[in-house]
Amino acid sequence: MTILFGWNRFRLKSFTFQELNLPELEQFPNATFQVAQSYFHLFYIPVFPMGKRYDLVMNKQLYHVPPSIMKMVNPDQIKVRGKWYAWSLPILVLLIMLGLKINNAVKKSQDEAYAIELAQWDLKFFDNPAVGDHIWFNDGDQVNFDAEVFKLEENRVILFVNLMNKLDKELMKSALNGDAEVDADSMMVLINDRDELVTSSAFNDSLYEEHPDLPVFRKVLMFQLEEYPIDYEFVKMSLKDYKALKKSLGDGYTKKAKKIRVPAFHEITDQPLFVNPD
Repeated sequence: MTILFGWNRFRLKSFTFQELNLPELEQFPNATFQVAQSYFHLFYIPVFPMGKRYDLVMNKQLYHVPPSIMKMVNPDQIKVRGKWYAWSLPILVLLIMLGLKINNAVKKSQDEAYAIELAQWDLKFFDNPAVGDHIWFNDGDQVNFDAEVFKLEENRVILFVNLMNKLDKELMKSALNGDAEVDADSMMVLINDRDELVTSSAFNDSLYEEHPDLPVFRKVLMFQLEEYPIDYEFVKMSLKDYKALKKSLGDGYTKKAKKIRVPAFHEITDQPLFVNPD
């Protein structure tokens, strides 16, 4: 890319000889005395001013002011303030930087508002349980298991806890250690084939009709009907303990999410867990 730069000028003000009390010159009839701003440009955009220039203009042609004429000019009469656009490029850069800063500030504010709104929705999620509500539990490293509200009683919530992820890890560990009938690659193929049943199983329609509000339960039950190994638990907890799950949540702005212990999951894991409504 060619970098175009150089020097140029623009007119600030013109004076007649009479205005400056100068004698008419035979070689410059009807000429005007012009004050111009010289500037350095980059790609024709002014970068910074480089002082004033004085010329005589006649028939659209510029001529240097003879020293004899300059001596007769009163400096106060030709004192003209420069124009701000002689700094166009720096001003443009500053405006772009300011615009980016404002845009980032607006975006940050919008993100914070959205995070707070989402956090408030998550808090309400646990205050009003409904059959089919889906929740993820993890230890901060990877998802340990997910669960859904299977049944609601007067003061109790029954969760269906899907432990397939835990089972998959155990099966892969056995395959890697040579304790399984298949190797690790074959085990991964079996797990992937099983997961594809979510959309391809012949049991899809009948299971949906029977359990329309329980997608996680349908999925695990489908694996069982297709004769794959499964692992799950039904966990009962008081409505008070269920609502207490929201203690893991932050407020989306000042308070970060934290791990909490879930006594009802003691037989599954005694690890502190993050809780994320889905």
